[in-house]
Amino acid sequence: MLDPSRVAPTPWRNGAGATRELATGTDASGRVLWRISVADLDRDAPFSTFPGLDRLFVALGPLRLTVDGRRQRLAAGDQARFAGEAPVTVALDTPTRALNVMTRRGACRAEVILRPASAPRLPADATVLLEELAADIRLFKEPDD
Repeated sequence: MLDPSRVAPTPWRNGAGATRELATGTDASGRVLWRISVADLDRDAPFSTFPGLDRLFVALGPLRLTVDGRRQRLAAGDQARFAGEAPVTVALDTPTRALNVMTRRGACRAEVILRPASAPRLPADATVLLEELAADIRLFKEPDD
């Protein structure tokens, strides 16, 4: 069980939020294969880029994302997938949080299932406690070419 309240936040370079890195997996060379974090979103801002990683972004409150110029409105629990190098901005009506699962493109991928925290845990590689919700995360190795 990963509990964001037990991890100190790291402020974003742009000052528009903070990240709590909960878990990371690396390969033998130290290259990130996957990363699980919770972001505190305080105001409208651009996201940092993560070349070579794919992002699975789970909104924990209402917000608007613009990914590669395409706008989308997300409600609490909605998910968006996008490339880590894509230009992304977030627009907020009120501060909120988001769960981020990043995976190395071509090496692995992730799935997230949100459930009430009181419901039984689903088969998962990691579970993140999100107050009244829990996120069960499955990581899958991509087949070698």
